[in-house]
Amino acid sequence: MNKIFIIIVNYKSEDVIGNAVKSFEESTVDIEIVILDNGSTEETYKALRQAVGKDIDIIRTEDNLGYSAGANYLVNYIKNNYNNVEYLFFFNPDAVATKNMVGTLYKTLSENKSAVAVSPLILDMEDNKWFSGTVIDWKKCTIENNPNVANSNDIREIDAFNGCAVLIEAKAFFEVGMFNEDLFIYYDEPFLSMEFLKKGYISLYDPNTVAYHHISYSSSPHSIFKTNLMTRNHISFFKKYGKSKSFLCPYYRPLRMMIFFLKRLMFKNIYHSFMGMYDAFIGKKGAP
Repeated sequence: MNKIFIIIVNYKSEDVIGNAVKSFEESTVDIEIVILDNGSTEETYKALRQAVGKDIDIIRTEDNLGYSAGANYLVNYIKNNYNNVEYLFFFNPDAVATKNMVGTLYKTLSENKSAVAVSPLILDMEDNKWFSGTVIDWKKCTIENNPNVANSNDIREIDAFNGCAVLIEAKAFFEVGMFNEDLFIYYDEPFLSMEFLKKGYISLYDPNTVAYHHISYSSSPHSIFKTNLMTRNHISFFKKYGKSKSFLCPYYRPLRMMIFFLKRLMFKNIYHSFMGMYDAFIGKKGAP
C-alpha cells in the first residue's frame, strides 16, 4: 500500500487542527501525518500535542517561517527522516477531510501521467462552493477559484491547484525547487503551478471528493497583514509570469481593492494596499 505524507503547517490553529487530523479516514492508501508548529512556544506546543494526540510527529520552529518556508522546512525534514517519500499531501489546519479523500486523489494522479498535483472540490463549512478549479485570466490579470466552465463535474486540468488541500508528486516538487519562500504566504499555489508547467507538468481538479474549509480562520478576510501580502504577491506573480502587454495589468486588482476599501472607509487597508504595491515595486521578499 502506498504511503502518503500529510503535511500540515500550524500557526496558532490549535483550536481546529485536532478536527483536521482526526478527519482522515483512508482505506486504500497508507498515510503519515507530520505537523510543523510554526513560531512554536511551550504553550502552543502543549496545546497542539493535546489536540492531535501523542502519536503524531510534530516539528517545532522558534520563528514563524511563514507558510512557504514552513512547508519546505517540513518536507525537507520528512525527506531526511522517512523512507520512500513519493507523495505529499498539503492540508490546512483549519480544513476537514472526507472519507478516502487522499486515496481518491492518489488514484486520479496515478491515472494521469502528466499530472503532478491534484486538488479536490473544497466547500466552506456551510456547504458553499469555495474552490472548484482555478482559471487565470492573463488579459485581466485575475485568478478565479470558482470558474463557470462547462463539464464542471469532470476531472480536468486547471491553471493552479489549491494549497488548502493538494496532493503533489514529491519528485516533481523537488525538481522545480519547492515553494517560493520569497512569498511568505499567499500565491504560493500559482507560483508553483507555473513552475510545474515549465517542466511540462499539469495540475488537476477532481470534483469526486471533497474537503471542507473554515474560511480565513487564522486571518480575517481583510486583515491588514493579508491585504499587504496579497497585494504584493499578486503583482509579483503577474509581473513574473503575466502575458498581458499592459504594464498596468498586474495593478488592476489591487487598485480595485483600494476602491473597495475606500468606499468602506477602511483606511488602514488602503495604506497596506499601497505598501504592498510599493513592496512589489522594490522587490521586497518574505514577511511584510
